[in-house]
Amino acid sequence: MQEPFKPLSLSIRELFGNADSLYKIPQYQRPYKWQDEQVDRLWDDIYEAYQSGEENYFLGSVITAKPREDERSAYVDVVDGQQRLTTLMILFCVVRDLYPGLNDDKEEDPLAVDINTINTSITLHGKSKRLKLYTHRQHQSDFETLILNGDTKRLSKPYKYQIRTDEEPKYKFMNTAAIFTGKLEALGEEKVADFIDYLFNKVMIIRIDCMNRGFAIKLFQVLNDRGMDLTAADLIKSFLIEKLYSRYKDDNDTAKIKEEQFIADWREMEQTVKSSDVSMNDLFIIYEYYLLGYNPRRSLYDELQDAFEHRDPNDVINDIKLFAETYLKDICESQDTVLFSFWYIRWNMYWKSILLTALHTKYPQYDELKLQLRRFYYLYWIAGKTLSQIKQTSFNIIKWVKEGKSMSAIELQLNNKINDDNIISLATANLQSQQIASEPWIKPLLLLMEYNATDNSKKQGFISLSKDLHLEHILPVKYYRFNEWSHFTKEHADKWLNSAGNLTLLSGKKNIEASNSPFATKIGVYKGKGKYDNKNEKITAFAITQSVMYDYESSKYGKQWNLDAVYDRWEWFFTEAQNLLKVDFTEVIKAHQTELV
Repeated sequence: MQEPFKPLSLSIRELFGNADSLYKIPQYQRPYKWQDEQVDRLWDDIYEAYQSGEENYFLGSVITAKPREDERSAYVDVVDGQQRLTTLMILFCVVRDLYPGLNDDKEEDPLAVDINTINTSITLHGKSKRLKLYTHRQHQSDFETLILNGDTKRLSKPYKYQIRTDEEPKYKFMNTAAIFTGKLEALGEEKVADFIDYLFNKVMIIRIDCMNRGFAIKLFQVLNDRGMDLTAADLIKSFLIEKLYSRYKDDNDTAKIKEEQFIADWREMEQTVKSSDVSMNDLFIIYEYYLLGYNPRRSLYDELQDAFEHRDPNDVINDIKLFAETYLKDICESQDTVLFSFWYIRWNMYWKSILLTALHTKYPQYDELKLQLRRFYYLYWIAGKTLSQIKQTSFNIIKWVKEGKSMSAIELQLNNKINDDNIISLATANLQSQQIASEPWIKPLLLLMEYNATDNSKKQGFISLSKDLHLEHILPVKYYRFNEWSHFTKEHADKWLNSAGNLTLLSGKKNIEASNSPFATKIGVYKGKGKYDNKNEKITAFAITQSVMYDYESSKYGKQWNLDAVYDRWEWFFTEAQNLLKVDFTEVIKAHQTELV
């Protein structure tokens, strides 16, 4: 019986020098991705072992398999280890170009690595390249032109933005070559010769040759559980490809067409994800939540493996690709101000999963769902609740949406949950706090009020919670420094300074100028007349701050920010919150008015 795999302990000389040492990186693999950090780490690991005189240094494992579509090929697929193999090959080519006379003075030493050994490690019998990259039709051409057949001495280090471009690994080829060129030149030829001898003769790799790609991918998955640097998305991809191979094992032509379509869809999905704010792993987690409709009990990979077990891999990847496209277009790039409010919520994987489920299933009451979901999350956030209080309900909503439950039924369930947890009372108490300025939700809530104030008057873009967005105290924190604020007693200031009646929003340098100033100076800043004024920003961008300025200009409060102004601002805040959160604050406002009397 044929063994499913055969592990071989090989030196680098053997790994690249044996007759069967012909490798290709198959189409389903990711392109070459290593940047400075990974290349430096590989070099440092080997060089430190060399300097310390380690008898043998273990560099890890490589998993290979015979390609199913051409079992007579002399090349084997590299299922795992392509980054190290490609990096080592680039190192060989740099040594070849820098030191063509390497170890010429050691003709009698059988272990000395000369230029012939280097060339044989790059090309077998001067004909077959030891390493071929099939991750994209252009990648092998670039690799041959720049590295295998080129002059690496002439390659300069690319710009950082070029190195980060995954679609064109040629810049990473060039970068790795430039890194090795610098390191080898710094050592000098004599030291390099000694180091290369160590690399070829003392550095070992375990090559695990598998009888087929299906088994190789399974082994790859098992080893990942032992700590290999792979993502859940990588494992899911390999699992689906394995299923694809099994599904069409008796039809090579169809298998090839299906594999090419799978890879094309996967790459298209990757590009879509790169244009969004999520990673591939995030996308698969959101998709997992959509599929399950309950809290996962096992790892992402295990849950999705079961979910995909009896589905066509091409159908699976096409569905996830559509999922990603919907996310990018209808959520990530949406200019809907209701959706804007979700981006401030800390429980982002849950609201994204719910809304994507609704979009993906074409839930007919999507707009009503958004409003109910926003109310639910903001009330729990303001009430001081954590993820554990909203998690199960979030999964329930996914399930209800998939089942096509009406919004009236979902709303009833949410209201029951809110009542059971006493959320309205808790949120109301926190909104009335005299220290509301320190709450993490106050800026987002004011931004919701800002969107609400500008919805019908002009198109409002998304406002980020960046360092340039400031919470402005209209009565300044250091009011006591200015005679203009003497109408506020310490008792009044302590009560209202950090409350809802004294807060608004400013952006950028305007806040620096306005923070601790007399009211008239603040109004000038709100209008854009300060020393930091930008000619394109004649008035502060926020409508909820402009209203303070308009009251001043109309002499509504005698051109002062006084207690009457603070009281009215407080009532305005609760009226807006009532509208947004759909909570009846009538009694709260009445109690406030009674207090004033």
